[in-house]
Amino acid sequence: MKVTFQYKAGNEHGSDDYRFSKKEEAQEKFLSLKELIEVQFQGCDDTEVIDEPDFFGIMDNTNGDWAKVFIA
Repeated sequence: MKVTFQYKAGNEHGSDDYRFSKKEEAQEKFLSLKELIEVQFQGCDDTEVIDEPDFFGIMDNTNGDWAKVFIA
């Protein structure tokens, strides 16, 4: 299983992939990255959030910054 984390903040953007042989390990990484994203976007007043079992993403509508994590 693969967990992918992607983000765009200002002029910076990036993507990281994490591979796991066990579903439980992938789920644990997914949840930790989801929590990290939530913390980073705390205090943003105008956001859109998608929260599904295998996908989580937030976009700040004020400046266009976003981050997402998903399991494939």
